[in-house]
Amino acid sequence: MRVIRYRQHHRNGEIVEAYWLTNFSSRRLSRRCLYAMAKSRWQIENQGFNDAKNRYGLEHIRHHQERSLLLVWLLTCLALTLERLYRLRYLHRGAHPARTAIDLLPHERHSRTGVCGPGNKGCENRPRS
Repeated sequence: MRVIRYRQHHRNGEIVEAYWLTNFSSRRLSRRCLYAMAKSRWQIENQGFNDAKNRYGLEHIRHHQERSLLLVWLLTCLALTLERLYRLRYLHRGAHPARTAIDLLPHERHSRTGVCGPGNKGCENRPRS
């Protein structure tokens, strides 16, 4: 077991402190990579609910049957996933080229398994085996 202390300093002087408990060894996952992984999971969740509410009108669901509620949420999640993949592939800023499907594979693998791969932001300083 491994305990990592996280401390964030806000501009107003407030300090937020949290602890993360993980069973990833320090050889498998550095502190920086664990931080990037945890922050990306929160970002995905928060952005997903924010998009569902503000862009897809799911603040008020107009269906009341169990199956129709489930269907609306599943279709919305599918739409959000497809939009995200489209944005990653075709919409890019700067002079770098659009990413190919093979370029996106390490990012998908990292989000699924939590194991850092080459090119994953925040994981550059992980220990090499």
